[in-house]
Amino acid sequence: MRRSIQSLMIITVLTAAAAVVWAEPRETDSAGAPLEAADPYGGPSGEITLEEAVSLALQHNPLLAAGTQALSAADARVVQAGLLPNPELEIEVENFGGSADLGGFEYAESTAVISQPILLGGKRSRRRAVAQTDYVLAGRDLDAVKLDVRARAAAAFYVVLIAQDRQALANELLNLAQRVADTVQIRVDAGKVSPVESTRAQIEVSTARISVIRSVRELAAARARLSATWGSSTTSFQRAIGTLPDPGPPPPLDRLIPLLDDTPEIRRLNDHIQRRDQVLDLENSFRFPDLTLAAGPRWFKATGQSAWVAGFGLSIPVFDRNQGERRAAEFEVERARRDAQAGRVAIETELVAVVERLTAAAEVSDALNRDLVPATSSAFAAIETGYREGKFGFLDVLVAQRALFDARSVLLDSLEEYALTRIELERIVARSLTRIPHRVSTADGEWQPPVVLFPNSAPQRSATTPASPDSRKTQHLTTLRRPRDETR
Repeated sequence: MRRSIQSLMIITVLTAAAAVVWAEPRETDSAGAPLEAADPYGGPSGEITLEEAVSLALQHNPLLAAGTQALSAADARVVQAGLLPNPELEIEVENFGGSADLGGFEYAESTAVISQPILLGGKRSRRRAVAQTDYVLAGRDLDAVKLDVRARAAAAFYVVLIAQDRQALANELLNLAQRVADTVQIRVDAGKVSPVESTRAQIEVSTARISVIRSVRELAAARARLSATWGSSTTSFQRAIGTLPDPGPPPPLDRLIPLLDDTPEIRRLNDHIQRRDQVLDLENSFRFPDLTLAAGPRWFKATGQSAWVAGFGLSIPVFDRNQGERRAAEFEVERARRDAQAGRVAIETELVAVVERLTAAAEVSDALNRDLVPATSSAFAAIETGYREGKFGFLDVLVAQRALFDARSVLLDSLEEYALTRIELERIVARSLTRIPHRVSTADGEWQPPVVLFPNSAPQRSATTPASPDSRKTQHLTTLRRPRDETR
C-alpha cells in the first residue's frame, strides 16, 4: 500500500511537470522576428474598368486584410471562452525542520492534492455566448469595411473619369482659344481691329494652357488615389474606361428606409444590444460561487502508512454578490438600446440628406444639359461667326467663350456630385440602386432616364477596334456641343 501511494505521488508530480512543459509555446523560426510589411499589389497596366478597380480593392486593400485578422482573433476567443478551468496541483510537506524529534524528516507528512474548480451558474456557457456575439460583431465590422472599400474604389474611379473629362475640356478650351487668337491676328493684320485685341487673345491662350497643366496634375492625383484603394503607392494603369451613372431621381424614401434593417450598421446596433443582454446574464451568474473539489494521497513517514485526503471549497457570498457589476450591466443594456435608437435616427437623417442632394444633382445636371450648355454653345458659334464678319467685338467673343466653358465645367461638377452622392447613397443602403425598383411620376408622365451625357468619354474595351489617342481627345465632350434634340 505504501509503495502504491508513493508511486501515485511520483506519477502525480511527473504528470503536472509534463503538463507545464507541454503548455510552453514551442519555438518557431518566426518567433520574435519583426513583422515584415506585406508586398503591396502593383496594380494593372493599360486600361481599367470600374469592375476591375472594385475587384482589385476588395482583394488587396490593407483594411480588409486587417478586418479578416480581427475576425480570426474573435473566433479564437470563442474557443478560449469555452474552455474548462485547469486543475491545480498542490504538494505539501509537514512536520519537519522543527525541534527535538521533529528536527528531521522522520515524522514528516507529505500530501499531494489535485483540485478542480467547478464553474456554477452557467458561467462558461454564458461567457462563450458573449464571445460568439463578439465574433458576429467582428463580422459586421468586416462587412462595413467591405462596403467602405467598395464605395471608395468606385468614387475614386469616377473621380478619375471626371478628371479625364476635365483634361479633355481644358484641351478643347486651349484649341478654341488658339483658334480665336488666330482669327483676331488675321483681323489685326488686315487693319480691322487694334493690336491690343491680339494681346488679349494671347492672354486667353496662356490662361487656357495653365488650365491644361492643372488638369494634367489633377488627373495624376486622381489616378494615385484610385491606386491607393488596392494598396499601391504607384500608378500603373494608363486610363480608366467606363461611363458615369445616368442622372435620375433616386428611389422614394419609403422604399429606401426599410432597406436599412439589412445594413451592417443597423445589424451591429441590434447585435450590440444582444451582447449587453448576454453580459448581464454573465454578471448575474457570478452570484453563484464556484465549487472547488480536491483529493489526493497523504504519506506518513514515521509509520510508513498512507491515507487519502479529500475536500471541497466554496466561497460564502455574504458581502460580495457582484451587486455593482450586475447593476452596471443593467445600465449598459439600457444604454445600448438608447444608442441603437440614436444610431437609427442618425442613419435615417443622413439617408434623407443624401437623397435630397442626389435629387438636386440630378435636376441640375438635367437643366444644364437641356438648357444652359446648348444655349451657350449656340451663342458662342453665332458670335464667333459674327466676329469674323465684323458684327461683334472681341469682348463679345471672350464673354461667350468663357460662358460656354464655364457651363461645361459646371456640368462636369454636377455630374461628379451626382456620381459621388449616388455611391454614398448605395453605401448607406448597402446595395446598388439598380437593384431597387423606383418608378417616379412627374408632371410630364412617368420619369425616363436621361440621355448619356458622355457616351464617348469612356469607351468600352475592344480587342478589334482600339481607339487611337487622338480620337479619344475629341470624344469626351462631343455630346455637350450638340443641341439637346440632336443628342436624342
